Amino acid sequence: MPELPEVEITKRKLKPLLAGKRILNLGNKKILKLERRGKAILIYLSGDYILAFHQRMSGKILVTDPGFTDSHVRYRYHLSSGKDLIFHDVRKFGIKWYGPEKKILRDKYFSKLGLDPLEINFMKFEKHLRMHRGMVKALLLRQDVLAGVGNIIADESLWKARIHPREKIENFSKEELKRLYDAIRFILKKSIMLGGSTMRNWLHPDSTTGGYFKKRLIYQRKGKKCRRCGTIITRVKVAGRGTFICTTCQKLK
Repeated sequence: MPELPEVEITKRKLKPLLAGKRILNLGNKKILKLERRGKAILIYLSGDYILAFHQRMSGKILVTDPGFTDSHVRYRYHLSSGKDLIFHDVRKFGIKWYGPEKKILRDKYFSKLGLDPLEINFMKFEKHLRMHRGMVKALLLRQDVLAGVGNIIADESLWKARIHPREKIENFSKEELKRLYDAIRFILKKSIMLGGSTMRNWLHPDSTTGGYFKKRLIYQRKGKKCRRCGTIITRVKVAGRGTFICTTCQKLK
C-alpha cells in the first residue's frame, strides 16, 4: 500500500534516527545516508554496501526499543544507538535487498524505474508521457513511467485535474497534461504534509499514523458526494484496479 508520500515520510523520519549509527549485526557497518527511489528506501552503508526495503502491501520500517517483539517482524537490525531497526510485514510481500551498491542498483526494480514526479519539471513530464500510448491511469500506475505513483495518488490526481482515467494519453492537449502534472504534484505534496495515508497497516517509523486518508478527495468515497459538484461518486475497474470517479467532473471525451 505505501506509495511515494508514505515512503518519503518514512525516509525523512528515519534519517535523524539512523544517520551516523552503525548496524552491529551487519558487520558494524556505518549508515552514511538514506534515499528514496520510487517506493523503495535505500540505506547506504560503509564499504559501498546498501540495505534497501520495498514495503509492498503491508510492510513498515520501525525504530524500536530492543525488547519489542511481534510475530510479524521479518528482519531486525541492532543499532549502535541501542535501538533496533525492524522490518515488520504482516502479509510477507515486502522485499529486502542487501549487498554491494553496484549490484543492488543493477536490480531490475531500480534499473527500470521511471521519472520521479517530485523531481521533474513540466517540460520533461510532457516529453516523457508523449512517448507512451494508452489509458492515462494505466500509465500512471506503471513504475517505469512515473516512479512512486500508486492507486490512491492516481485517482486523487485525475479527479483534481478533471480527467477521466480511461482517456488516452495520445489524445491529451498540452493544457490537459499541464493540469495532470500540477495535480500529481499537488496531491503528493499535500499527502506528505498530512503524513501520508494510514489505511490498514502502514505507520510512520515512530508508530504514529498519517492523516491524508481522512482528507482524501475521491479515493474509496463510492456513494458519497463529489467534493466539487455533489455528484455521487462511482467505482469502476480501470487497468484491473478499483477506480473512483465523478462522472460529472471527469467526463470521457
